[in-house]
Amino acid sequence: MSSEAPPPFRERMLGLLEPSQLMAMAISYYMRVCVEAVKRGEVLAPITQTAKIRDEAFARFWIAFSTARAAAPAPNAPETSTITEAEGPELVGSAALIPPLLRTASGVVLDIGPGTGSQMHLLRSPAITSIYGAEPCVGLHAELRAKAAAEGLEAKYHVLSCGAASSELLPALEATGTGIVDAHNRDRSGVFDTILCVRVLCSVPQMERTTRELYALLKPGGRLLVTEHVVNPWRTVKGSFLARAAQAIYMMFGWRYFIGDCCMDRDTEGALRRAADQDGGWESVQLERSFGWSALPYISGVLVKKTQ
Repeated sequence: MSSEAPPPFRERMLGLLEPSQLMAMAISYYMRVCVEAVKRGEVLAPITQTAKIRDEAFARFWIAFSTARAAAPAPNAPETSTITEAEGPELVGSAALIPPLLRTASGVVLDIGPGTGSQMHLLRSPAITSIYGAEPCVGLHAELRAKAAAEGLEAKYHVLSCGAASSELLPALEATGTGIVDAHNRDRSGVFDTILCVRVLCSVPQMERTTRELYALLKPGGRLLVTEHVVNPWRTVKGSFLARAAQAIYMMFGWRYFIGDCCMDRDTEGALRRAADQDGGWESVQLERSFGWSALPYISGVLVKKTQ
């Protein structure tokens, strides 16, 4: 458990309003894309092509947001900064949870929902042999490939146009021609030594099923590295009823629709723990909770699959 103390009352109240700024920014990009479609003569696009409109709007928003966060990191934002301790100010808020975890990644790595690749600078360890980035938002792929090139990871990093579900992920892996899934297809021995879930399980469809499938793709002894915002544990001493109410309000007013299917109210920790039930549980689970006073409380840590 995290021992971090809540900030003063005024800062807690301001923190509860922080998601509204992100939502307003996302809505503005959505409206721009709708207007542009209408100007192109696609008058009904906002009604008949909602998936396309949402994908393009979210891609633009996320690129702009990631760039802004890289320049000025802020507490508890749902995307990490690319500034490292040696390059700029010390990371604060949820961004500080990520580097210690990702720097332990090794072997064959699956990076779920890497977005624009803002965490890629943490994956340059020689212990990593290859990285597969499963990013369903095609509009982010150019930024992701550019980031891989900038970090010298072009040869290691494979961009996949899919989500985390096995029905999408396995065909995408086979299409790379690397033979990475051959052993798994033959004897279900697993594929990855490390799987990264950083601010992504909030938006995957069918989270319970997805976490079980990710567990199955881990090799024996494989590690799942997690930093995720979750439903506020308001019934516990660490939680906040006010923050839980704020989550419900944001969801009611369209947070999920405008923020890439993100859900504020998922019991991600419970789903992760249950993912290994078929094998009698994980070898070890080391998860900490942080920011229980906020609308974006986090869990972070490592889950290790049994070797036998």
